[in-house]
Amino acid sequence: MSAMEHENTEDEELSKELKAEELYRTPESSVVEETIEESGYLDKVVDGADQRSFWTMVLLAIQNAFNDKAAQTFLTALGVFLLTNEIMSSDHSSLSSVDLADKLSDARAGVAPMLSMLILIPFIFLAPLAGWISDRFSKTMVLRGGALMQMLVLGLILVAVVTRQYWLGVVGFGLLALQSTLLSPAKKGVIKEMMGSERLGFASGIVELSSVLAICLGQIISGFVYDSRLAATQSGASASGDGWQAVYWPILILFIFAIPAFLASFLIKVYPSPSKRPFKVSILWEHVGQMKDLLGDSKIRLSALAIGFFWFIGGFVNIVAFQVGSELTAGTTGYGKELAMLLGFASGGMILGGAVASYSSRRSIELGLVPIGGILMVIGCVAMYFVGIDSFMFKFWIGFIGFGAAMFLVPLNAHLQDSCPEKKRGKVIAGSNLLDCLAGALAVAAQVLMTKFGVSIQVQFILIGVLCALVTIYATKILPQHFVRFTILTFVRVFYRQKVLNVSRIPKEGGVLIVPNHVSYMDAFILTAASSRPVRFLMTDEYFKKRGIIRTFLKLFDTVPISDKRAKDAIQKAADAVAEGGVVCIFPEGQLTRSGCMNEIKRGYEMIARKAKCPVIPVYMDGLWGSIFSFERGKFIKKWPYRLPYGVTVNWGDPIAAREATVDRVRGELSKLGMQAFSERAQLERPTKSLRKGRVKVLAGERGANDSLRQQMLGQTKAEQYDYLYNGLQLSEFHGICRGDVVAIRLDEMGDLKESLGVAFPLLGKLKLVLVSDEITASELLQWHESYGIMSYIGGPKLKAQMHEAGIKDTEFYSLKGSVAEEGVYPVKSVDGKVIAISMPHPIAITTTNQFQAGWKEGAYGRLLPGYQVEADADITKVYLPNKPSAICTGAMDKEGFLLHE
Repeated sequence: MSAMEHENTEDEELSKELKAEELYRTPESSVVEETIEESGYLDKVVDGADQRSFWTMVLLAIQNAFNDKAAQTFLTALGVFLLTNEIMSSDHSSLSSVDLADKLSDARAGVAPMLSMLILIPFIFLAPLAGWISDRFSKTMVLRGGALMQMLVLGLILVAVVTRQYWLGVVGFGLLALQSTLLSPAKKGVIKEMMGSERLGFASGIVELSSVLAICLGQIISGFVYDSRLAATQSGASASGDGWQAVYWPILILFIFAIPAFLASFLIKVYPSPSKRPFKVSILWEHVGQMKDLLGDSKIRLSALAIGFFWFIGGFVNIVAFQVGSELTAGTTGYGKELAMLLGFASGGMILGGAVASYSSRRSIELGLVPIGGILMVIGCVAMYFVGIDSFMFKFWIGFIGFGAAMFLVPLNAHLQDSCPEKKRGKVIAGSNLLDCLAGALAVAAQVLMTKFGVSIQVQFILIGVLCALVTIYATKILPQHFVRFTILTFVRVFYRQKVLNVSRIPKEGGVLIVPNHVSYMDAFILTAASSRPVRFLMTDEYFKKRGIIRTFLKLFDTVPISDKRAKDAIQKAADAVAEGGVVCIFPEGQLTRSGCMNEIKRGYEMIARKAKCPVIPVYMDGLWGSIFSFERGKFIKKWPYRLPYGVTVNWGDPIAAREATVDRVRGELSKLGMQAFSERAQLERPTKSLRKGRVKVLAGERGANDSLRQQMLGQTKAEQYDYLYNGLQLSEFHGICRGDVVAIRLDEMGDLKESLGVAFPLLGKLKLVLVSDEITASELLQWHESYGIMSYIGGPKLKAQMHEAGIKDTEFYSLKGSVAEEGVYPVKSVDGKVIAISMPHPIAITTTNQFQAGWKEGAYGRLLPGYQVEADADITKVYLPNKPSAICTGAMDKEGFLLHE
C-alpha cells in the first residue's frame, strides 16, 4: 500500500469514528493552502526586533518634535511681543480704550494661526514628494538627512535672532515644517521593518506617544523659559522686557543639541528601499493618486479619515490654548506660563491616554479603543461648557479631551501602518499626512471663523463635542466587534490577572488550529485576551437560531456555526474557516472538566487539521479551576470567588504539523505545557514563605501534631518543600475536596504522604481538619462528625474501621492503602510521597450536553492530577514532574486520564 493510500484509509477510518463523537463542542480551526513543510510555517514565529535602531529612531523623533514645537512657541510668543510693542508705540490717540484692546487682541490672535498654517503648507503641497522619497530611498538615509537639515535650519533661526530679523526666523520655521514633512513617512514607515507586525501596535503607540510627549514638552518648557527669560530682561525703562534676548539662549541650546542627534542617526541600521521608482515632475501633483490609494482601500480608508479627525481635534485644542493664553495675559509676561499650563494638561492627558492605549495594544492592535476614546472626547467637550477659561477645571477638561484623543489615535495609527502594502507604505502614509494637514488647516480655519463671529470658547467646544459624538456613533457602528470585544476583555483582564507564556509561538499569519484544555465558561475570553491574533470559535448552530443577545453576541465575535448532527459537515465547515487564514479554536475535550482533571481528547481536530493542512497549536490554561465559572464546589457560577483578581497562566505550545498532531502527541504536549504553567504558581516562588504563611485550622484532635509536622518541613531543603507544596496545589485542583471543606485525617496512616496531605494540601486549600488517632472513641468521632459536618475522611484501614464502628456512612473516604474504587471509597495512588492519581465522586451536573464524566472507575487508581507531564510510549505512560529528568511513575493510562492498576 502506498503512503497516499495509507493516509486516505486512515482518514476514512477516522471519519467513521467521528460519526459517534459530539464534535461540535470544540471551536474549530484554521488553514493554509500548502502543507507545513512546504510553507515553512514553523519558521513564521516572530523574529527578533531591531531594538537599537527602533529606540534610536524614537529618540530622534522626540528631539525633532520637541525642537519644532519649541521653535513655534518661541516665535509665536516673540511675534505677539513685537506686535504688542509696535501697536503700543504707535499713535493711537484716535482709538478708544475698547478699540485699542480689540486691535491688540486681533493682532495677537493672528500670530498662532499664521504659524500653524505655515506648518501645514509643506505637508499639503509636498506630501507626494515626501512619500516618494520614503519609498525610493532607504528610510534610514531619510532619517539621517532629516537630522542634518534640522541642525542647519536651527542655525538659520539662530542667525535671525542675532540679527533681529523676524521674517528670517519665520522662513526658518517654515523650513522646519518642510523637514518634518519629508521625515514623517520614513519615520512611520520604518516601524514595521524594525519591530514586525506582532509588536507594531505597541511600537507605533510608543512612537506616537513619545512624539506627542515631545511636542507638548516643547511647548510647555519653552513657555516657562520664555516667561522667565522675558522677566530677566526687564528694566526700569522697559517694563515689557526684551523678547529678542528672551529667545536667544533657548534657540542656541536647541541648535547645539541638534548636533549629537545628527550623529546618533548613524546608529540606525540601514534598511533597503522597497521601490526603485525614478523621479518624475508629475510626482509633485500626485495628491489625487495618493488620496485614491489611501481612500480607495476600504481596509485603510476609515482609519485614515479617523486619524485626520484626531488632528482636527488636536489642531483646534492647540489654537484654543494659544488664544486663551493671550486673552488671560494680554500677551505680556505670564503668557508663556499660562500657555505652558494649558498645553501641559493637554499633553498630560495625551501621554496617559497613549500609555493606556499602547499597553492595551501590546499583544495586538485594539481597535475597540477607538469608540471609547471618542466617548471620552465627547464628555470632555460637553464639560468645557460649564467652566470658565480662567478656572482650573478648564485645564482639567482639556487634559481629559487629550486622554480620549490619544486612546482614539494609537490603535488607528497602528492599523493603518499594518494594513499598508510594503511597497506603497510611504505613499499611503504621505497621503495620510496630507489628510491630517487638511484636517488641521480646517480646524484652524474653523476656530478663527468662530472667533470672528463672536462664538465663545465654551460654545465652540460644544460644537466640537457634537462632531465628536457623530464620529463616535459611526465608529461604534462600523467597529462593533472590536468595541464589544475590547470592552469585555477589559473586564476579563480586571478580574483575571494573566501571565502569558510563549505567545510568540503563534504564527504571524495563515490558518492555525489551536487546541486548549477546557476548564471554565471564561476559557474563550481568556484565550482571546492571551492571543496576538483574533481567535474564532466553533459553536452549534442551534444557538444561531435563537433571537436576542446571544445570537448578536456570537455574530459579533465571528463564531463559526456548525451542526451537532452532521459530524462530516462540521469538520468541513471548520476546515473552511481555517482555510480563510485565521486562528480557529476547537476544545478537543468537547466539554468542560467537572473533575478538575483533563478529560478524553477527542479526535475531531485531527481531521480538521488534515483537511485544512494547517499547524496545530496546543495551549494550556492554568489557574481557572476554583473560579466561579468552573465546576469547583460542584456548581457553575452560583458561588463567590475566592479572590480577585484571579491568577491565570496561559502557555502556548509549538506548532505541530497536522499529520503529527495525534491524540497522544497533543495530550502529552498539553500536559507538558500544563506542568510549565503550573510551575509559575506564586506559592512556589518562595516555598519557605508559603509554609510559614497562615495556619491550618484544627477543629478537634491533637492540635499540636499538625504544627509540629509543619515545623519539621521548615527544616527540610527548599527542593523538598517545593515538591510538597507542588503536590498540595495539585490536590487543590480536583473535584473531591473543595476549599474550606471539613476533613478528618489520620496522620499515622499517611506514611510519606503526611507532608503533602497533612500540611501542604490543608494549608493551600484552607481546609479545616479533624485529627483522628487510636485514642479517639467511636462516640467522640460520631459527635465530631455531627458537630463539624465532616465531609471527607483520608486514611487507611484503621480510620475506615473507626468510621464503621461509629456508624458513619455515606461519607467520602479516600483510601491510602490501595482499596478498590467504589461509590464512597476512593483510592489514592502515590509514589515517593507524592499523590499521582486520585478517585473521587462522579461530578454530576445538568449541562447543555449532559455528557457523563467519571470520577472513579473499576480497575483504576483514579484520574491523573493536573501538573504532571505524561508521555505515551506504546501501552506505557510515563509521568514526570518539573526539574526531574526521569519518570517518577510508569504504568497504563486510559484515554479518559485514569491511571490503571498494574
